[in-house]
Amino acid sequence: MEQAQLSARERRFAEAFLESGNPAAAAAAAGYEAERAAAAGEKLLARPAVQETLRKAWKTRPRVRTVTKNAILQELAAIAFSDFTDYVRVEDGQVLITESRDLDYSRRAAIAGIKDTGKGVEIKLHDKQKALELLAKYLGLFEAETEAAPIRVELGGAAEWAE
Repeated sequence: MEQAQLSARERRFAEAFLESGNPAAAAAAAGYEAERAAAAGEKLLARPAVQETLRKAWKTRPRVRTVTKNAILQELAAIAFSDFTDYVRVEDGQVLITESRDLDYSRRAAIAGIKDTGKGVEIKLHDKQKALELLAKYLGLFEAETEAAPIRVELGGAAEWAE
């Protein structure tokens, strides 16, 4: 990974963030205390040298992600709880599209496709109902007399550097 004036801890953070996409987990992997990891991760992502390193690495390194149960649940949750207003808004009677660089990883994960129709831009999201169904099935909501334990799925993720 290209290193732009990073401390050893920042390099560990960048490597862990590229693997997980989770700032808090990456900060914890870099040695920050669990109680401070979320705040530390966000601060590290805001540093220009860290952003430059992540941007360069994102463009050059193979995009490999460890497939885990949690990673799959995160992707399903991003789709299941997507909200179309994250992508478009109406102002003064005009439909305005959110810049892709302003969408975090979980918002981008919910997008099935974007195309220029000649008359405008069409944004298609993945099947929300199917994602909800799969999550409900995982939680056992369709099984008789089964009370599912709640799960915590964080929808945040990679920042604007990933463009």
